[in-house]
Amino acid sequence: MSTHHEHPDVDCEVLADAMGPEAAAPGSLPPPPPVRAARLFATGDAWLTRLDTLLERGWPRELNPLAQLGPATNAMLALATVSGVLLLIWYSASVQMAWHSLADPGPRSLGGLVRSVHRYSSDLAMLLLLAHAGRTFLARKFADARWLAWASGIFLLGLVWFIGWTGYWLVWDERAQLLALGTMKAVDVLPIFGEPMLRLFTADHTVPSLLFFVVFFLHMVLPLGIAIGLCLHLARLSRAQLLPDWRVVGWLVAAVLAAALILPAANAAPAHMAVKPDRFTMDWWFLWPLGIMARLSGGGVWLAGLFAAVGLTTIPWWLARRRPRSVYQAKVNLSRCFSCSLCSHDCPFGAITMVARTDGKPFPSQAQIDPDRCIGCGVCAGACDTQAIGVGWFDAQQVIRELETFVRAEVARGVAPALAFVCAQSNGGWELFDQAGWQRRLPGYSVRPVPCVGWLEPKVIERIIAKGAAAVLIVSCGSSEAFCREGDLWLPARLEGTREPAFRPNRADPRKVLRLPFDPLRPGGLTAAAEALLEGQRPAPLRRRPVAGWIGAALLTVFTLAALLFISNAPFRNPAPSDPEFVFTFRAYGEWIDGTVATAAAQDDRPVHMRGILPTKRTRSPVVVTVEIDGQRQEQVFAAKGLQSDGDSVGEIRRKISPGPHRVTVLVGTHADPTNVPYRWSGVIHGQARHYHVLSYETSTGFKLEP
Repeated sequence: MSTHHEHPDVDCEVLADAMGPEAAAPGSLPPPPPVRAARLFATGDAWLTRLDTLLERGWPRELNPLAQLGPATNAMLALATVSGVLLLIWYSASVQMAWHSLADPGPRSLGGLVRSVHRYSSDLAMLLLLAHAGRTFLARKFADARWLAWASGIFLLGLVWFIGWTGYWLVWDERAQLLALGTMKAVDVLPIFGEPMLRLFTADHTVPSLLFFVVFFLHMVLPLGIAIGLCLHLARLSRAQLLPDWRVVGWLVAAVLAAALILPAANAAPAHMAVKPDRFTMDWWFLWPLGIMARLSGGGVWLAGLFAAVGLTTIPWWLARRRPRSVYQAKVNLSRCFSCSLCSHDCPFGAITMVARTDGKPFPSQAQIDPDRCIGCGVCAGACDTQAIGVGWFDAQQVIRELETFVRAEVARGVAPALAFVCAQSNGGWELFDQAGWQRRLPGYSVRPVPCVGWLEPKVIERIIAKGAAAVLIVSCGSSEAFCREGDLWLPARLEGTREPAFRPNRADPRKVLRLPFDPLRPGGLTAAAEALLEGQRPAPLRRRPVAGWIGAALLTVFTLAALLFISNAPFRNPAPSDPEFVFTFRAYGEWIDGTVATAAAQDDRPVHMRGILPTKRTRSPVVVTVEIDGQRQEQVFAAKGLQSDGDSVGEIRRKISPGPHRVTVLVGTHADPTNVPYRWSGVIHGQARHYHVLSYETSTGFKLEP
């Protein structure tokens, strides 16, 4: 911990006793809840807390994977990056060689193992990322100052997905074929390219190698964006954990290796643009949009994607409540600030900084709160000996005086009261706190909810016991995704004397103080411990069950692998109809029209020998394409490209046909005179199920029936 300015304890106590609460002390009315539908969030978070406490019967919290989903995601992204770089030893980034470079080494060779590790580490990263987002959502960690972490997290989710999407393109198998067709269908909606990109994917030899290299380049470069996104994602957190415990990393790597050995990653059939893929296994972690793209138009794909992206990113604005900052954020009373800097060290969100003194007192600095970071957790109050900082709606000075008054009154009646401080987040927030339920669970105690157990400053406990309290029980929330993050870390350290402000055994009997996390699966254990504390006994410490831990680890590993492999290799059937299709794609130049020339003599005042000849505006006539199949004609007009309609005409016509022979005639009219059709093709096409029969036309090469 950083150094801070010491000050005598006696001075703090004199100040705390001599100075009452501020004149405008707001009392103890809680602020409105941070989110709408708070009870639903509390229910979901409570179930995850139960899972936390179940896992931690056998493992310490640092080995609970649910307690470090974000860092575990980073570990798998790092493994995917390293294995991807190693895969370049075997991979060839070209349309012609990509499929063979991944298939030829064999699935159980060294190259195949690296490829499988790359795939399954990416899949596991997506699984963990989704779990982290879901848990963060249920823990309500998207409201108020946390909007930046949520929005950047959604950006990272989309970026990781897109990197995986481009990675599957690079295999150039049937999955990549559908992926490319769906992507180009969406891209053609945008006014970016001068011609439809989808027509470049009608035949194998027309697939652009340059575009394939661009996708490869994006797949290699975009992971750098993850680092930028992480900087934003963690910008408002103190002591952010980038990687999990090394034992968790080992467990995850072992799970990925097991998946790679059990079911090695393999290519689907090679991409063949003339064939409609039918059935194959698909990695639904990344390729799930294929099921949507095949059913929607390009515009529909963009609308669905935009709706999902905007809806998820703006959750902090439409699902969180808009609360004035003044009703929930921390405040500083400069008259009581002694520049100790403990609050700035303990703040979980880096919302407190020490700045130059402004009130002329002989101290080097004062605490200052950043309103863009503070969430009103109250942890700073537990770090302040003099109650110079804390949340206004739960003012420490006023609350402590009320508690002392209550204890003195009970002692005067001949009763030594017992107090239980319970984290309000254990019930999903202050507004949902079940006072009656906790009173039944802790008979003999006066139950007092607190914003977070980190709000309790050890001196509060000392003074209550000194006034005659028989016992002080502190119940923290059992969730590993605690709403206030580090409050349940600092309080035990303060009680043990390893973190300032420390509990002083010479001021109060430590045997009368007990802190326990709440286990919703074993509420009777808390009741028994509370009764033992009242009787002057120390409850037996919670014993972990190593055998149960190993069994739990094995079951969790098996479940994770099963989910990972099933979703990564789930069956997929192409929803495109199996009917054969005739596709005519072309590029042609229409006839020049308005191509005469005229002098500018009437507008030119220069001498005759200096006057020029100016051409009039020239445009090309549209190209008229007629497709006749078994006597049924379809005619379509394609305008010339370019701002002045002076470029070529590009397009395609698709017609479904039945299996069997069909007489096809195609006419391409490039003249302004519709009766003048200079280009004609006629022949018989034998329709085959799940096949595209492609006829192309280029001005330079003429008609070509693709094989």
